[in-house]
Amino acid sequence: MRTSRSAFLLCTCAFLSNSKLASVTAESANSTFQQEDGNNDPSIGIAIDNKNITESPITAAPHTSATNNPLAGDSSPAFATTGTCSNDKSFRIIRKNGTADWCKWLEHRKKGARRRWCDKWNNDRLVKEACALSCGECSNDTPVQPPPVANSSKRGLIIGMRESERNVNHFKDSVSWFYNYSQWPSHWEGKWADANGIEFVPTIHKAYLTNRDLSPWCFFNSTQPTCSKQDAINTIRASINDRTNNGVAPRYLMGFNEMYNDPPPIDLTPAEAAIFWGKYVQPAAVANGLILVSPTTSNKDKGIKWFADFLKQCYDRRFQTDPCDIEIIKRFAVHEYMCYSDLFEEGYGGGSSELITGLAQQLGNYGGKNDWLAYLRNRDLWVTETNCFWESDAPHHDSKEQCLRATGQKWQTHGSGHLAKMNKMANVERYAWWTVWNIQTKPNYLTYRNGQLTPIGKAYLSPGNPKVDCEFPGVKLYARDATLTGTAELFTCKSTGTQMIRRGGRFTGKDGTVAFTVNVPSWGNYAINVSYLTVGARNLNVSVNNGRPGYYTFRSTSSSWCWGEGGASTVVPLELTGLRAGINTITFGSSMTSMMPLIEWISVVV
Repeated sequence: MRTSRSAFLLCTCAFLSNSKLASVTAESANSTFQQEDGNNDPSIGIAIDNKNITESPITAAPHTSATNNPLAGDSSPAFATTGTCSNDKSFRIIRKNGTADWCKWLEHRKKGARRRWCDKWNNDRLVKEACALSCGECSNDTPVQPPPVANSSKRGLIIGMRESERNVNHFKDSVSWFYNYSQWPSHWEGKWADANGIEFVPTIHKAYLTNRDLSPWCFFNSTQPTCSKQDAINTIRASINDRTNNGVAPRYLMGFNEMYNDPPPIDLTPAEAAIFWGKYVQPAAVANGLILVSPTTSNKDKGIKWFADFLKQCYDRRFQTDPCDIEIIKRFAVHEYMCYSDLFEEGYGGGSSELITGLAQQLGNYGGKNDWLAYLRNRDLWVTETNCFWESDAPHHDSKEQCLRATGQKWQTHGSGHLAKMNKMANVERYAWWTVWNIQTKPNYLTYRNGQLTPIGKAYLSPGNPKVDCEFPGVKLYARDATLTGTAELFTCKSTGTQMIRRGGRFTGKDGTVAFTVNVPSWGNYAINVSYLTVGARNLNVSVNNGRPGYYTFRSTSSSWCWGEGGASTVVPLELTGLRAGINTITFGSSMTSMMPLIEWISVVV
């Protein structure tokens, strides 16, 4: 279900009046949504009237503009809140025409689903930050959390193919395990893990085995397989021997990854997964004395349905030539991309959690088995992928916002954060953040490519600690600091209250570029943080010192441009190569065939 983009959620909290949270100016009430194109100006139109915010009974700081805010240019609002939130289950949405809707159907949704729907409606930053929580639900956690113990036997790393020791050394004293979606660690990963006493967990994440360079080696295809059962056993045995001789011996084998996302042949059906599990995965674990971790599931209908069907198919094959035995699966792997502490308690905490009850409902008394619930309750969880990215797509949370949520600095909505919550949950045995670093233009990484910690990385070292500094590294260069050519121009974005650059790239058949001058201490590759706003995905060309440009695609940040109450910016990291010691010019928008996103600021990570 999708509402009109002119709607926004009016949430109800003890410190804000239901009826006077925000009003829409006469200009905005009469304006229409326009595209940011050659005929329309994105700085004109809808605006929140901050003067009509009721500040009773708790006083809230005013929303400051770029002219009087010392942090002007930062996409986070300056609207500070204190106090507590009162639960209100009306799920009230006020539309632009003044009519109110009460979405009663949300009452029957899981808490995570309610929050996702509310985020789609309530995508105005001022409203979000002024109210403790959309949809009138409050965290049960206390606002102040003591700093946690630094290391955790639960915490792990997901390491890709492009990282190096400089990316993971930050975490060598705070994690106990890692995986890389393969049966083998890379050469440096194995040496690093052995030197630091960190366990490698081999994984058969798809229907094939891998070479030591992590490329596919042989396949499980049911009609013409190129792998044998013995291949699977020998591969895992060799991986174990590598570690046993030099470091921590592997104890677990993880199974298929997110087979519920895409239809076959991209992903495996539950029936296919059960066949391959019995023929390859289970024998590899049993022959080598490893504990089996299940294929991944999630606390979403699609994930629960796929995993329940897999368990049914596996149970049906218990007496086959290559049997699939559910009893040998001792841990359940789950993926969760929301960071609310109470959501983790309700979704995954113990035998009455949403995950366990959802699976039990799907399984019923299937196969004449009357103890499915007892079976499910007897399995601890591994949260093998998590971050806060999918809490909202308007915009997706950047590294700073995810850091604030993971350290308890958004306690009104997120409590102490899901990492601190998992550290306390008896049935969550392990967890890992996705990911250390990745080449995708996303804000979810623990480090930049050169190894510097992102705000998220700092949070991962100290989850639940509100003293963590979540600010982006580097000195910010704002829109006003850029040199503009052609059609590119500076304007004030009403929805953020900050200056931005628009009409860069190709606009009405003409070109516009945006150039920032930066100073770095030595030759090399550097990451930059880019704060931007766009409705719908847009491309951006970036060149260093007039060299060959790199091409990036930026995700949509909101459903409204700068005149709408939903206009919001976010921040992503870009990795640039070939900067020289001293002064450099970073140019956006050259050689483009379309307009680039609106640019708010950049910072260079040194």
